[in-house]
Amino acid sequence: MPTLDDAPTLEALLSQELDAANAGTTTTLASQDLIFVFDMSQQKVKTISVKELMESVNDTTVNVTSGTA
Repeated sequence: MPTLDDAPTLEALLSQELDAANAGTTTTLASQDLIFVFDMSQQKVKTISVKELMESVNDTTVNVTSGTA
């Protein structure tokens, strides 16, 4: 069983800069970086890119409960 000692050390982000050109930096987000989310209902890890997340947040046609337009 994993413990807190097994957890990776995470870099703190200094800014939320969204720029595809900064893919090699460790202190900013790039649009192609991935965000990992643990889906409690399905008990599995899912990923979404920063670009896809920003596009979905700005999509006002998506229904909150169903996730569909």
